[in-house]
Amino acid sequence: MTGEAIAVMLVAIVIIWGGLAVSVTALIVRGRREDVEAREAALAAAHEHLRHPQES
Repeated sequence: MTGEAIAVMLVAIVIIWGGLAVSVTALIVRGRREDVEAREAALAAAHEHLRHPQES
């Protein structure tokens, strides 16, 4: 293989694996944020139910 071919191959590998790493990182961060939001919503609903139990 020529030097140019190796360089193009390395650039392609970095782009593919870099995209995978960014995607996985984004999914992990988004999942944690959604978990926190869901916990906060459940806690707010529980507090509201404790304040006004007869309305549920």
